[in-house]
Amino acid sequence: MKRLVLLGEGHGEVSGLPVLARKVLRDKNGEDLFRIDYEVIRAHNADGLVRWDKQANKEDFSEWHKFVNYAARRPNLGGVLAVFDGDAKTFPTGKKDPFCAKIAAKKMALTATEIGAGATFSLAVVFACVEYETWLIAGINETTVNDGPFRGLKFPTGVPESHGKGWLERSLTSYRPTRDQKRLTDALDLQIVRAKKLRSFLRLEPAIDQLLAAAHTGNHVATPE
Repeated sequence: MKRLVLLGEGHGEVSGLPVLARKVLRDKNGEDLFRIDYEVIRAHNADGLVRWDKQANKEDFSEWHKFVNYAARRPNLGGVLAVFDGDAKTFPTGKKDPFCAKIAAKKMALTATEIGAGATFSLAVVFACVEYETWLIAGINETTVNDGPFRGLKFPTGVPESHGKGWLERSLTSYRPTRDQKRLTDALDLQIVRAKKLRSFLRLEPAIDQLLAAAHTGNHVATPE
């Protein structure tokens, strides 16, 4: 069985992301192809991974390449899933272009092909918009607020993809990412989140599908293209 290596950006995601990946894999009957590598590689956010080199007048992906190379060296690699918060203001850092999750993910996947992604290993890049906590909040409904770690919460009004860590900190006053993301992710009902139709979560599942297909066929991918 091949190893699915995870890249995340925060202490909380290091504990929560493997739980989420396992849930999705199990739901897709993908556990016969991948086993989750629970030693998540903690990288920077988009601001720290890709910068604008003013002198060379181009994007500098060297920090991003460093983490991808590190992930690709894991033994028995089946694929790399990189999940970051989509809350950057600009992309790349040092340039005034507004951040767009779709554009950023495509650029990061494309430049990773220079170091073997899509040829010698598979890579999928996903941005959680606005943050990883947004997916957790989307899982709140009548069932989860009556029992478990979401007890007493009410799903916020407005666009579901506009609420993140700040809302959880205000609404769940004891919330601490390093302590709580794992248990909140464990309590997450995928069907509830899917019903909210968050664009970034709708990107996560096809990304995992692509990694599974690549592992099954042996044809590596670097996605999104």
